[in-house]
Amino acid sequence: MARHDRNTDRTLVLLHGTPLTPEIWSETVAFLGGRNLVTPDCTDVPNSRDAQSILAERVASAVGGDLDLVGHSFGGQIAIDLALTHPDRVRTLTLLCTRDTPFAAFGPVATQLRAGSGPSIVGSLARWFTPDELIADGSAVRAVREQLSSADPEHWAAALAAIATYDRWSRAGSLTMPVTLVAAGKDGVSTPEVMRDLARRIRGSVFDLHAEWSHLSAFTEPESLALLIDQAAGREP
Repeated sequence: MARHDRNTDRTLVLLHGTPLTPEIWSETVAFLGGRNLVTPDCTDVPNSRDAQSILAERVASAVGGDLDLVGHSFGGQIAIDLALTHPDRVRTLTLLCTRDTPFAAFGPVATQLRAGSGPSIVGSLARWFTPDELIADGSAVRAVREQLSSADPEHWAAALAAIATYDRWSRAGSLTMPVTLVAAGKDGVSTPEVMRDLARRIRGSVFDLHAEWSHLSAFTEPESLALLIDQAAGREP
């Protein structure tokens, strides 16, 4: 877990998606000054339907005090679970390209991964970035390509299987801290429609749609992503 100490009374927690590593946040962190900040390693995914909840408890135990939670994709589901189980500690919640309902199509993909025939690197990149971003081949694309090449298929499969059955539809509406939902218009899993529905069920939440983004496009604009996070984490109840 990388820690970046700043002078503040609460900790900004950045939770990555699967099968990525905390390094996906490295460029964004450079623009997030003035905060205690941690990027927990959530790559060791338990083979359990409750993987998100288990990882949420690991983070809650490892990071003390009040938290500003930011989660992308699978990390967003970890963040939701942490906010549901420790609402007294979570000051703000920012969800990037995630969902609180099952995505059953990931179940067969998890099975394929365990059989040694999972998604290709090229195919994954094509789903997560726009064509222009892939042509530019910037640092975020290169970082994701490298992380995919070294991803543990068992842990990736465990995460996908957990996403396939993850369902907090009946509980998400109980969240009372300021919640900001950031959707990508070209995301085929955490679609704008799915995230807008989640926003409707959380009283007082903010829905922020970036129509030109794909699933990982935010990481190609680290300074803009850092500003978005700063603004969301600065919201008051």
